[in-house]
Amino acid sequence: MRLCSSSPCVVVLSESNVQININEHDSFLLPENHLAIMPCHDSYIDFTTLDTTLVAHISREIVNDYLQFLNKDLASITPWSRRNPPVIACPAPTPEVFRQAARHSQLEIRTPCEVERTRSLLFTVLSNFLDTPGFLSLLMHILRSSIKDSVSRIIQNNIHHAWSLQQVASALCISPSLLKKKLKNENTRYSQIITECRMRYAARELLTSDKNISQVSQLCGYSSTSYFISVFKHHYGVTPLHYVAEHRHLQMTD
Repeated sequence: MRLCSSSPCVVVLSESNVQININEHDSFLLPENHLAIMPCHDSYIDFTTLDTTLVAHISREIVNDYLQFLNKDLASITPWSRRNPPVIACPAPTPEVFRQAARHSQLEIRTPCEVERTRSLLFTVLSNFLDTPGFLSLLMHILRSSIKDSVSRIIQNNIHHAWSLQQVASALCISPSLLKKKLKNENTRYSQIITECRMRYAARELLTSDKNISQVSQLCGYSSTSYFISVFKHHYGVTPLHYVAEHRHLQMTD
């Protein structure tokens, strides 16, 4: 059975021994009650048997945020060898947590609370692999194929800077026109990426600091607080005040 996913990365839970074939590599045996993480970009992944409800679909945003959360010196990580099959496995210590994460990762319509819950669950899933050799290399390998993530990392490294497309293209050592073309090939735009970066930063600041909305707006590079609120509502579906209120309500009910 072939695994299909629009996400660049998946984690699979095995309920019995299962054989996995990835591209031209030798088959890989995933033992019962184990987790396997693998990239889906440009990969053909076949299973002898597969329960699609036991597949957690992980976005580039989650992988990128998880690497930032770890706060590791990624420059010292040995690159993933393309000669190795792009898969890592480890025992599944909490299968029920994984089942929740997989279910939430497949939801199509999410409230801000559901987004945060899914993010936390997927971070927990990824952390199962922390002690497995090559894990960080594999995550970086998954991100390396995306120009969108390269742009995101540049912006996130100095979110307060008034980045222009020309400046980001220069940092990537490519022309602005080529950057536009590469982003178009990934079905995104520069304006969309910088808005996503600013909104993620804004959400974190609102939830973890005592800054007011006007201060967060300025830190994100918006000169108009009302415009910031409008962009935030369009991105998350609620105003900043409602976003914070919903998140606090979720914490109280957990």
